[in-house]
Amino acid sequence: MTQEIGAYNEALSSGQYEKPGGLIGKYDNVRRFWEDEQLGLYLRPYLEQLVARKQNRQEKLRIMDIGCGSGDGFEFITGIDKSQPPISQHNSRLIPPSIVELYTGVDINEGLVRQAQDAYGNRENMKFIVSDFNNYPFTEGPTYDVYLANYGTFSHNTDEQTIEILNKLARHSDNGTIIAIDWLGRYSYEWQTLWTRDLKNNQWMDYAISYIYADSERETQDLTTFPLRIIGRAEVQHVYHQVKKLASGAFTLRKLADHSSFVGRHMDTAQYNPHAQPLRGLVNSLFEPNVSTDLDELLVNYVPMEGFDEVNTYHRELTRWWNYFIACTKTLLEKRAAPETPARIPGVVTRALSTMKKLIRSADGIKLGNPRSSLIEPQLGYCLRELEIGLQKGLGCGHGLVAIFEIRK
Repeated sequence: MTQEIGAYNEALSSGQYEKPGGLIGKYDNVRRFWEDEQLGLYLRPYLEQLVARKQNRQEKLRIMDIGCGSGDGFEFITGIDKSQPPISQHNSRLIPPSIVELYTGVDINEGLVRQAQDAYGNRENMKFIVSDFNNYPFTEGPTYDVYLANYGTFSHNTDEQTIEILNKLARHSDNGTIIAIDWLGRYSYEWQTLWTRDLKNNQWMDYAISYIYADSERETQDLTTFPLRIIGRAEVQHVYHQVKKLASGAFTLRKLADHSSFVGRHMDTAQYNPHAQPLRGLVNSLFEPNVSTDLDELLVNYVPMEGFDEVNTYHRELTRWWNYFIACTKTLLEKRAAPETPARIPGVVTRALSTMKKLIRSADGIKLGNPRSSLIEPQLGYCLRELEIGLQKGLGCGHGLVAIFEIRK
């Protein structure tokens, strides 16, 4: 754990962990407009049911953020929008801060906790605790309605440690409690050189927070590495069945989904895959106001790895429709004939193309500013995100593998 603390302290001292972000840093555009929003979309249906139950009882929510860092879980969960709110509604948040009775953040890193306390310390319903969450007394004190372990928190753990924590939560929590975990995906294209079928002995990667530095700076940094658990569908299923058995069936897996398949942090460093393209930086550019992006550079050139048929099939399928969508968008912008239409198009691609066609037609009539950089390109980023959501298989092929559990008693 000393290595992890040292690595995160290095990141803190770089200044790139400060808010807000943009094109670079921890809080870059992909983090805010792709990763956080995508996690929220996966979690939203279960939170909507939970919020409705609590409101029927005139109760507020209690939220625990395991591995809270600088309190990012609070902004994340209070930033999730309701499903299809009316456009006339100025406040569309599913969980506004006013319905949070208690938010508790737990993290071993004093520097990050201090940063969280500086940001939120004056709020009576928020508290932060410096503790190794593996030693935290989860079975003591209040129960919580939501447990968050986002941003690879349990990738610091062995599976046995995670099973022990989840068993405690399952036994201590009330019916309907939601637990959201985001592990690092075993088969992310970012670290293709680490892919293996030896799931028992090759569970960890030596991770470096090198992505916060520019290419020229990265080579001069003496970065601390630390082990992180990479995990796929089979391993999550193993953890789930072990906890379900220990908790006498009170533990249910509701969702298993990939996120950030081609836009993870280490796509741009190519530190673990020499074939990786700097797609995160390019997608950051899509979301950046008043910046236009070369769409040709966004085209993916996926290089498969022999012996991983299921994983290659997913990555190839995502590559095919990602590139097709970008090609269609280019022809719409340039008012050229569309590329040849494939025989079968997934529904998510058809819907995204319909959205882009309507938007580009409308943008032609906008004479204020630069509609391409401030209107069309952000929507292109959202559509690419929707393609991933619609095509992902929950195999562990993204930067993160999200599991959503519910306690049923």
